[in-house]
Amino acid sequence: MSEAWRLARRDLRGGLGGLGLLWLCLAIAVAAIASVTSIASSIDSAIASNGRNLIGGDLVVRSAQHDASPRELAALTAQGRASKSVTLRAMAVAPGGKIGLAELSSIDAAWPLAGRLDLAPGGTRPTGREVAVGRELAERLDLKRGSAVRVGYARFTVSGIIDKMPAMSGFAFSPPILVDEAGLAATGLVQPGSLTTTSYRLILPPGRDPQAVGKAFQARFPDGGWSVTDRNDAGQGTRRFVERVAEMLLLVALAALAIGGLGIASAAAAFAASRRATVATLKLLGAGRRSLAGMLAIEVALIAALAILAGLAVGAAAPALAAHVIGSSLPIAPDPSPQWGALAEAALFGLLVTVGAAWGPLAAAVETRPASLLRGEVSDATTTARRWFVPVLALLGAAVLAVASARDPTISAVGVAAILILGLLFAAIGWLVRLAARRLRHRGGPIARLGIAALDRPGAATVRLSVALGLGLALLVTLASVAQSLLAEIDNDLPARAPALFLIDIPAAQEADLRTLAAATAPGAELRLVPSLRGPVTAVKGVPVAELGQVPEGAWVLKGDRGLTFARDLPVGNRIVAGQWWPSDYRGPPLISLDVDAAKALKLKVGDTLTISILGRPIEARIGSLREIDWRSMGFNFAIIFAPGTLEQAPFTLMATVSPKSGAKTDLLEQALAAKLPMVSAIRVADVVAQVRTLLVALAGAVRVATGVALLLGVIVLAGAVVATRRSRARDLVLLKLVGATRGQVLATQAIEFALLGTVVTLSAFAAGIAAARLLLGASFDLPFRPDWPSLAALALGAVVVTVGAALLAALPALTARPAAALRAL
Repeated sequence: MSEAWRLARRDLRGGLGGLGLLWLCLAIAVAAIASVTSIASSIDSAIASNGRNLIGGDLVVRSAQHDASPRELAALTAQGRASKSVTLRAMAVAPGGKIGLAELSSIDAAWPLAGRLDLAPGGTRPTGREVAVGRELAERLDLKRGSAVRVGYARFTVSGIIDKMPAMSGFAFSPPILVDEAGLAATGLVQPGSLTTTSYRLILPPGRDPQAVGKAFQARFPDGGWSVTDRNDAGQGTRRFVERVAEMLLLVALAALAIGGLGIASAAAAFAASRRATVATLKLLGAGRRSLAGMLAIEVALIAALAILAGLAVGAAAPALAAHVIGSSLPIAPDPSPQWGALAEAALFGLLVTVGAAWGPLAAAVETRPASLLRGEVSDATTTARRWFVPVLALLGAAVLAVASARDPTISAVGVAAILILGLLFAAIGWLVRLAARRLRHRGGPIARLGIAALDRPGAATVRLSVALGLGLALLVTLASVAQSLLAEIDNDLPARAPALFLIDIPAAQEADLRTLAAATAPGAELRLVPSLRGPVTAVKGVPVAELGQVPEGAWVLKGDRGLTFARDLPVGNRIVAGQWWPSDYRGPPLISLDVDAAKALKLKVGDTLTISILGRPIEARIGSLREIDWRSMGFNFAIIFAPGTLEQAPFTLMATVSPKSGAKTDLLEQALAAKLPMVSAIRVADVVAQVRTLLVALAGAVRVATGVALLLGVIVLAGAVVATRRSRARDLVLLKLVGATRGQVLATQAIEFALLGTVVTLSAFAAGIAAARLLLGASFDLPFRPDWPSLAALALGAVVVTVGAALLAALPALTARPAAALRAL
């Protein structure tokens, strides 16, 4: 090894010989993977280390529409210090008439048991007729400390502006308002049937397992419909969101790594070619195969190590950058410290891909006979199984690592398979391009023939370039088309279908008052009302949910409280796919109709039972039918609907949708509701859609950056491949000049080669991306394919221009080579 090290050190003094491309491709690919995994890990780490502060305790026990009974409360307080809060939606009305939806929560003297309530300077904790309001709501309603605001039937004074406070999890679509228990009572908003959530937070003694305590409480009181969140599950909404985004970006980063691997292979081939004279000379002087292999491996390993370190440095800085850019948008800022586990994973990816891509060219160079090397051939015709065993094993290890380290191995496995299929597809396209060039090389004029023949020249990287360019472009077209279709749905179709307002917490006794207000302030508006309750599913086919273990993927009806209703007629946008809808005068045992997707996730069929807790009372109901729901209808879509005769006597409220005439506003109705029916909360659909759109645009931007990295690597691989063939290109171009070709004709031969390759690959990637987008939209979103065709066409044209431009730029030294100097170098 000492001899190999000495040879490598001396050999590197003669130049990198193509290893600069290896460094660039590997550094960018590792940086992409390290950044994505580090940001996801930093958010997860921040949530894990601050779980208690995020939820305000070790354990949160929640139930819909009812408080704990004396026995339940005694069981809770026996576990440790407890704090109670009640949360519901409410409308805040400023003196100037501005109205805003808020999440109103009452807090007791013990809240928060963990974490802090951070108020703007000068703010104080609310007591009596005081409220603390979220900063977003304060800015929207022009509120400041000392301002008056009405919530429900009571007027309050703003005691402070909330900067930060413990929350349950995830992203909230309405800002918070805090009051004490007396303040909540003064609002008059908590009535029988009101959609409230009562939460009890606990601080447990040291050594107690919050998850075990929560499960034991659920098992002891199975009929209470209690859901639990412990400190280890804090920030579930944020975690799920970050995991989904990270999975998507990681797949793009893995595609970038695959493209980078092609660049590494090109660089290794160029490096091996640049060392052919050295290897031949050393072999003739008696150097052994092991020493030569060690020399080349050490040189590649040194450059690869520097590239991996550079990529890891970018990844280590990514969490701090993310904390600065998106920290304020998350419930908790990412941990800015380096995420060593994620960095180690990225380094291992880089190592495996480097071995898989570089082993073959280096092994070929070492195994080739000196005579072949001295003739300028980097590889000979023989291929041994040993040469490909290690690369295949390394690349297989990278694929296994991608699946094993993913939060959702299924999605990762599908993504890796998709990248592999796309890679094989574009490899086949590249092979077909070479085949077509071979058959068409004698067609057309001399300039065209030379450009076409160059696609099938000895050592041409046509197949490799097809994969490198096509893979990144296909991903970009797919994701851009999906994002454009989603935005088209939000911007065009959704406003036409969706109501302007959702109204909740309407007392059933005041339905007539609501209709009168709507007729007076929004004449001609369509008003649809349905009964509304909430409650969790507590048992499936008689088995308590707490005993089911891992909740199946897609079984979202088991997670938390569910919106419930009862109906005589099948709702619009619903279709029975199994069983039968009940008669309108049904008066039998409890019967429900269930969403078919939820039924599939839980493996339920018609005749099975679900137990649902409503106001603390368990109701076991038989499944009478399964429904396919058109969630795009933007109406009242309930996964669980009860037949008549079961819930009518329970305290319930009404929900309503308001769809005004075309072009009409709902401002007058909202103001009238705030004045005469203050218990009713109005949710503007446009506001919710705007938030979703903002989030989608941000995600699309992140994806564009990631796919841009993949495309950049494709261009770098293209330029590297051109540089690697610079010697043969210079020889061909010099011969053309010697026989009288002009500079324009010489340039045209290169432009034809790259334009043909770029056009074929771009059109193929465009078609593959469109097909993938159609499949993804239909299978995952059930949405029509509605891309922005002009922008996609511009993208395709830009890809061809960039391909030709980058290739010509890389070939510039060969194009400008002087015949005399070039001939002396040949």
